[in-house]
Amino acid sequence: MPRKGVKMSPKAIENQNKAIARWKVEHTDNLSVSLRKGKREAYKRLAELRGTSVSAMIQAYMDGECEREGVELPTRE
Repeated sequence: MPRKGVKMSPKAIENQNKAIARWKVEHTDNLSVSLRKGKREAYKRLAELRGTSVSAMIQAYMDGECEREGVELPTRE
């Protein structure tokens, strides 16, 4: 990721976006959760108030629960 405020050419931006997309396909999984109407917005507001994302909040919670229950999490590559 370039530093904030760095001017990049359109071609460099395109290459950067492609590289990010390739990395995400290779290194991430998606998890879908269904919620009652209105909860999504409330969760997003809560995350914003805490200066984080809903995804980061869920991951932190689930990682803590796995640790508490002795479920081994994969290590970083």
